[in-house]
Amino acid sequence: MSPPLVMASNGRSRDTSIHPTLLPLSASAPLTPLELIQEQPEVERLTLPTGTTVFRVGESVQFIHVIERGWMELSSGPLNRIRFGSGELFFYEDLVDGAECHSRDATAVTPVSLFRLSRSNFLALIHRHPTLVLQLLSKQHSRLRQQRADARHFY
Repeated sequence: MSPPLVMASNGRSRDTSIHPTLLPLSASAPLTPLELIQEQPEVERLTLPTGTTVFRVGESVQFIHVIERGWMELSSGPLNRIRFGSGELFFYEDLVDGAECHSRDATAVTPVSLFRLSRSNFLALIHRHPTLVLQLLSKQHSRLRQQRADARHFY
């Protein structure tokens, strides 16, 4: 008896007699953080008006947030502000800090539609999709590079 075959997305047949988790992954692009979080059954969707505070400095970290549309500003003072827009996830840095408290206030600077996922469900998502961590690190690296470039204009 010949092994079972499955038609792959590239039109080639694959032998599925090996364990399915050992089959090559699809050649399609990885899901974005927004797409990954949106598909979680435990996710909550929020629609907020301008000026709404999502969390404050010192509050315990309970959720991770990803913006569908609009802008959020995270601030720990007048000279220390970061803005996040569509498709961006915030503020996962607080999740990994030992204090487990928010280091900034998060305020909607425009009307915002966002998704939030509990801390425990986000950590479980990372275990199921470890490439999400790489996407987040890449985004953070880009932000740091931009901050360094912007700082050069102030000297």
